Amino acid sequence: MITTKPFFILAIMLLLYGCQEEIKTQPVQVIPEPLSIQTEDQPAFVFMEKTTIVINDSTMLPAVSLLQEILHKELAVAWDKNSQPKSAIVFEYDAGLDSLSQEGYQLQIAKNEIGIRSAGPQGLFYAVQTLRQLLPEELEAEALQQLAVPAANIIDSPRFGWRGVHLDVSRHFMPLDFVKKYIDYLAMHKLNVFHWHLVDGIGWRIEIKSHPELTDIGAWRVVKEGKKPWQDYEVWKAGDSRPKYGGYYTQQEIKELVAYAKERQITVLPEIELPGHSEVVMQCYPDLLCKDKHGKSLKNIGVYCASNQDSYQLLEDVLDEVLELFPSEYIHIGGDEVGKSNWKACAQCQATMKKNGYTPHELQSHFVNHFDEYLKSKDRKLIGWHEILEGELSPSATIMYWGGEAGVTASLEKGHPTVLTTGSILYFDHYQSLSKNEPKAFGGYAPLKKVYNYEPIPAEADAETRARILGVQANLWTEYMPDENQVEYMLFPRIAALAEIAWQAPNKKDWTQFRNKMDRMIERYNAMDVNYAPSAYRPEIKFQLDKESKKLNVELETELNAEIYYTLDGSEPDQQTAIHYTQPFTLEQSTPVKAIALKDGNKMVSTETKDAILHKACGADVTLDSEPYGNYKAQGGYTLVDADFGGDKWGNGKWLGILSRDFSATINLKEAATISKVAMSCIEETGAGIYFPAGMEVAVSTDGKNFKTLKSWENKRGASIPKTPDIQTETFVLNFDPIECQYIRVKAPYQRVKNQGVFIFIDEIIVE
Repeated sequence: MITTKPFFILAIMLLLYGCQEEIKTQPVQVIPEPLSIQTEDQPAFVFMEKTTIVINDSTMLPAVSLLQEILHKELAVAWDKNSQPKSAIVFEYDAGLDSLSQEGYQLQIAKNEIGIRSAGPQGLFYAVQTLRQLLPEELEAEALQQLAVPAANIIDSPRFGWRGVHLDVSRHFMPLDFVKKYIDYLAMHKLNVFHWHLVDGIGWRIEIKSHPELTDIGAWRVVKEGKKPWQDYEVWKAGDSRPKYGGYYTQQEIKELVAYAKERQITVLPEIELPGHSEVVMQCYPDLLCKDKHGKSLKNIGVYCASNQDSYQLLEDVLDEVLELFPSEYIHIGGDEVGKSNWKACAQCQATMKKNGYTPHELQSHFVNHFDEYLKSKDRKLIGWHEILEGELSPSATIMYWGGEAGVTASLEKGHPTVLTTGSILYFDHYQSLSKNEPKAFGGYAPLKKVYNYEPIPAEADAETRARILGVQANLWTEYMPDENQVEYMLFPRIAALAEIAWQAPNKKDWTQFRNKMDRMIERYNAMDVNYAPSAYRPEIKFQLDKESKKLNVELETELNAEIYYTLDGSEPDQQTAIHYTQPFTLEQSTPVKAIALKDGNKMVSTETKDAILHKACGADVTLDSEPYGNYKAQGGYTLVDADFGGDKWGNGKWLGILSRDFSATINLKEAATISKVAMSCIEETGAGIYFPAGMEVAVSTDGKNFKTLKSWENKRGASIPKTPDIQTETFVLNFDPIECQYIRVKAPYQRVKNQGVFIFIDEIIVE
């Protein structure tokens, strides 16, 4: 028999104890930022093989399951704290924490015990999500043998009760497994509403057993060469030999998804569009279209006939099945962008309007209010996009506001409970940077910092108005998100900024702190293999013209922490040969500026390039003869001579947009100069109604009164120009013999397109 000497056993024990003490812990950084974090100068809690989870109620199991999943360990679960395990994670309900809401919690981490307390199961679940961020990022990808979390006391509670993210699966169908993953993404960021946009004019994605045609026909589209599926409204029917695109969710799959979300403390909000955005329904049931006085069906513009009882019956049948599948308090009915031209030409709708003294807006309210009453009879609530405010909306309806920031107050003053999905900030189908390297997006501009800095509640709102705001939500419309990878690209990392808006107290916002926290969160996304956008690492090259010196001030910036290197000679920048950017600099002549961003020595994104073009009109006075339209005013006439080109994003605030008017501007160089070239920088996206000009004319003058036309050009493209979402930029140049002048007048007629308003967009007039 071999015996082990006592001093040897003691040495082994001391060695093991020493190893435990060396287990590294993570800094206490959490997104969204908790209400209170107090770190303790005490030993960390080390997870042991015999660490036990202690609970006393089965409603705690979702939080326990999440913890086991995060740890990759099946820790023992005890139902009795009196068993006094030496290492424990104790879940408790505490009515004294009710002031933090059911979603608030207290997380106390000591050497031998992690205490997780809340007034409700939601709070326990969110406490575990916080604990997750105190563990190593590598744990997201694989099990780790040694784990510890630092001693701390965290108290937390959300700002808003509604913290949502939307996903459009109508334009592009997303597999059920990915939708579950999407749910997990929301839960990780403490978001609690998944708005499922199941129905739109392009596709019907929910099985309705009483009306199988909605998916037999409405779930499938014909794929045509040169067109994207969401651009073509032709349904695919059985027997068609052409390729088809689409899909739908069975009722069993939906029940599975709803249950999956419930375990993660997420409510699934279904959306069934009415009375507009329903082209696909009319293709399934053409009798629901409005008819003229001769009984002939009007054009399918995706709007139900508001005077046809069958419209109401079909939607009631649909809603009855929807209510069985979704236990959510609210049902979203869409209600946005309802074209009313058919109602104005429909014999039945005209009769209804005449009988009730309705305007077309009030007929829309008649339709929407019917379903408000119908849902109330089923103990549910109606929510719709803010256009349902048109007419006389039922006081009990709830609004989802998607307009710009300027309209928030006016919408809230209508008196309805409101969820803010403010389109200028929270539409995650918009671009995340101004780089030409960004994949095609919808057109707006909502970078990470802009999202983070958004304050939803207007400063002028009184207490009663503020109380109407239920919360915030981001929307992902998938025109340009054909698959899961692109959805992730557009969602991450902006979902982290959304989480802070929705959860964090407004007086605790700190952009510097947030970007530092994002260093670790990005590592977590890497470990999760998330296809996040690197846009926040793209160097933004900013030009600011000094009017007096005519020099160009240049500033380089990334949203997230990175080192920037740049060149001014056209060469490709790298860490060895390029200039390390430390402060702004000035340029006195035209040159390309190229920049890269490095993180820990690794190149994060492709090279960014912006041409600095200093020309004779820089800083000149400009008189605009054509008033820019709406939000497309940039800096007025100065936009044309500020040497800051707009790039390929017409919605970035750097372009002048002239609607259905010929462009005309006069440049005053302030002193005589000899010129031989005038060029005009333009952008085109015909699908958005933006066209290159139909021509260009340059005239000059020495006194600003008597002008001499030097040269003109006509853009001979013909009347039929394809409408596409493709963006093109072009600089139109007119060269001529050198001439001395002080004033230059540039004119450009807009492209005439039948029955359509047309924009000209211009960002610079270059004079050489």
